[in-house]
Amino acid sequence: MHNIQQYSGDSSSEDDGQDLLPPTKKLLQIEAATAEEPVGDDPAKHQGRVRSFAHERGIWASYVFVDYNDVEPLNDLQQQIIDKASKELSLELNRVDNLHMSLTKTFVIRHHNITAFVENIRNAVSGSKRFTVLPSNLAIYVNEEQTRTFLAVKIDETSFGPLEQLVDALDGCMREYKLPVFYQERSFHVSILWTLGNQRDKLEGILPELDELFNAIYEEEYCDMNVNVKRLHLKCGNKFYDFGLV
Repeated sequence: MHNIQQYSGDSSSEDDGQDLLPPTKKLLQIEAATAEEPVGDDPAKHQGRVRSFAHERGIWASYVFVDYNDVEPLNDLQQQIIDKASKELSLELNRVDNLHMSLTKTFVIRHHNITAFVENIRNAVSGSKRFTVLPSNLAIYVNEEQTRTFLAVKIDETSFGPLEQLVDALDGCMREYKLPVFYQERSFHVSILWTLGNQRDKLEGILPELDELFNAIYEEEYCDMNVNVKRLHLKCGNKFYDFGLV
C-alpha cells in the first residue's frame, strides 16, 4: 500500500523536506567547514519557499543526517518523475539539491553551545557500527504549514534497527540541551522532489505510476540505491561536522 502522509517540516531553502512528523499526525573524526553568520531570508530568492522560523543572530538552524548526494540513480529518478508530473499533471516539481536522510528534527542552537553539543554527539555515537540502508518505495509528505509537498524514497523497515539505535542516542543529546527529540513514530526517508502548496491529491493520482518508475530503476542490473552508512553529518548553520562510524 502506498503511504500518503502529512508531515510537519521546516520549509527553509536549506533543509529540504527533512523536518517531518510521524504519520499519525504526522573511531570518530570531526571536520568543520568555515562558517558565516546566517543572514536574512527572502522567499523570492528561494522559489517561493518560506521558513518555519526566522533567522536570528547567534542562533543556528541544525540537523543530523545521512548523506545521499552520491546515490546517482536518484538523479535519473528525479528527472523521470519531473517529466511525468509536468506532462500528466502540469505540475512543476523541483529537485531537492541536498539529498539526505534526517536523523533529528531541524532545531536551533546558540553559537556558544555548538562545541559542547558536537562533543556530546561524538560521545553518543562512539562505537556505532557501519551498516547498509535499503530503499523501499515512494511516499508523499506535506509539511504542517501546507506550504510544500515532498515526494520521497522511503527506507525499507529491514534497515530500521541501526537507524533507531542512532536516533535514540541522538535524542539523548537533544534532551540535554532541551531540544526537540525525533518523532515517536518514525518514517525514515529521503526527500527527492518538492513543489509549493499541498499537492498531495494530484500526486496521489499518479503515485502507482511513479512507483513503477522507481522500481524500474531500482531493479536495473547496475543500479545501486543501497547506501553504506559510514558516517553521520551535522549541519549547523553553515558549519558541517562529520562523525565516522566504526
